[in-house]
Amino acid sequence: MLSTSNIKKLSFLVYGLGQTGQSVVNFFKRNNFQSYKVWDDFNKNLYKKKRVNNLNKALKNVDFIVLSPGVSLNQSKNKNKLFQFRKKIITDIDLIYLLGNFSKSIVVTGTNGKSTTCKIINHILTKNNYKTFLGGNIGTPILNLKMNRRKFLIIEASSFQLSHSKFIRPDYALLLNITNDHLDWHRTKKNYINSKFKIFNLQKKNSIFNFKQQIQNRV
Repeated sequence: MLSTSNIKKLSFLVYGLGQTGQSVVNFFKRNNFQSYKVWDDFNKNLYKKKRVNNLNKALKNVDFIVLSPGVSLNQSKNKNKLFQFRKKIITDIDLIYLLGNFSKSIVVTGTNGKSTTCKIINHILTKNNYKTFLGGNIGTPILNLKMNRRKFLIIEASSFQLSHSKFIRPDYALLLNITNDHLDWHRTKKNYINSKFKIFNLQKKNSIFNFKQQIQNRV
């Protein structure tokens, strides 16, 4: 069972070095994670000292692969290798939940309206003297936030992030709506819808969930 105390003992491969991938690397540096390497299909110069020489060996040996949301398993040049080790793939949001350095979390997803809803929630909480973090798909990578246990964490979660998340467990989960979108990335509507529903999978009995509208034809 993973816990805050043993996560730093694990090994990681950060796959994809866009904005989110870079935030993961910087997060590992700030928090003294010792065992991590990086890979990008195109950029071979960023974090050059941390780049793996043998991708196959790295994928096989690491405990977790932190996949950037910009990387599609179906379109990556190394898709066969990634599919082989798909059970190891996690996201930047998973790392936040594994460490748990916040008071309560609110996760908002849906095809439309995520950013506006997150901003409204953030505004209401701050006006009522709650301290908050706001990040994720809204623009600030979640791992760039300076966490502490006295603040509410508000996350805008995209289907790309949720597709590979395994440890996300919000205290409050909001699914706004689902319409056909990003099917080139997810390949099927079923995959797209199931990625959105992941925000509910690990919620506890006292957690809160909400639908703005009923979702039809989940499968």
